[in-house]
Amino acid sequence: MGVLQALQRTPGALKRAPGLVIPQLIVFVLVLPQLLLQTTYPFVSMLYSLGSSLILLLGMPFIQGGMFGMANEALTTRSSLSRFVSDGKANYVQLLVAYIVLVVVNGVIGAVGVGSGIGAVVGHGSVRIVFIGLAAVAGLLYLVTVFVLQFYGQAIVISGASAIASFKRSYRIVRENLLAVGGYTLVALVIGMLVGGIYGGISLVASPEATTMIGLPPLSTPLLVVVGLLAAGIGSIVSAFMLTFSVAVYDELA
Repeated sequence: MGVLQALQRTPGALKRAPGLVIPQLIVFVLVLPQLLLQTTYPFVSMLYSLGSSLILLLGMPFIQGGMFGMANEALTTRSSLSRFVSDGKANYVQLLVAYIVLVVVNGVIGAVGVGSGIGAVVGHGSVRIVFIGLAAVAGLLYLVTVFVLQFYGQAIVISGASAIASFKRSYRIVRENLLAVGGYTLVALVIGMLVGGIYGGISLVASPEATTMIGLPPLSTPLLVVVGLLAAGIGSIVSAFMLTFSVAVYDELA
């Protein structure tokens, strides 16, 4: 029931805070040149990817904090970009710390998974079985971590929790509302796959080799830019919707 109520509240919140689309649009536009440069200028694309990744690493906590604050306010009243700036500043440090902790934890799990996968390929007999088991455990542990800690950002911005306390709060909410959170996660996964498909399609049409392979003429650079900006617009709207939905779910469950 809480997830359905959150879903019903989300469109109204977006109407009261249309500015939620702007930060997401900036992120998508920032990523767009990498897709357009990857076939014609691969080295430049790689350098751009490194630079944009660093910018996103440092800037994403600010963007998250601002958008969570705007979305939370928009659930009850109108909100503006001034709220985005104030909440982005106020929660930046805690969100950055929490983000770094998650990167480290997921990096360790990923390293164990990759190492176990390699061991499963080159190993033999019982050793290979052990490595397969470790790889499976690492994969399951990663999924569980993502699932139980998915509301850490909302806990920091909306509930005022510290970085570490936000993990505990997210875990408690998920544990007490397993069915509801599972339904929300499934919806988010499906929509995320659709958005990923959009950008996968852009990457495909941006590649002359891929278009030739499927029998389509290569798109000109101006047309690629238009298609990319259109996809960025759609992606930003969908992402703003999902972020607001996640805040509404947290508000209902917390």
